[in-house]
Amino acid sequence: MDLKKIWGDNMSNKEDLELVLLKMANNKFELDIITGLLEDNQIPYIIQDKASGGYMKIIAGSSIFGSDILVEKSQYKEAMELISRIL
Repeated sequence: MDLKKIWGDNMSNKEDLELVLLKMANNKFELDIITGLLEDNQIPYIIQDKASGGYMKIIAGSSIFGSDILVEKSQYKEAMELISRIL
């Protein structure tokens, strides 16, 4: 996903972005479903791994700690409506 294309010039001024927690994904399957929905609907997101989860994903391919999915505050409602239909 090209965040600069979606967020436009806001990428150069990161102070303008207010990220909020959309959902904590407990496994890769859930993470892939949610991020796929967001991508299909052009909603940018950032994944933030918990604890040493990022390292575990590199070494083992997955993490037991879960991942936070963050979206821009202005798109939170739309994103929540999308994922609430399937989760």
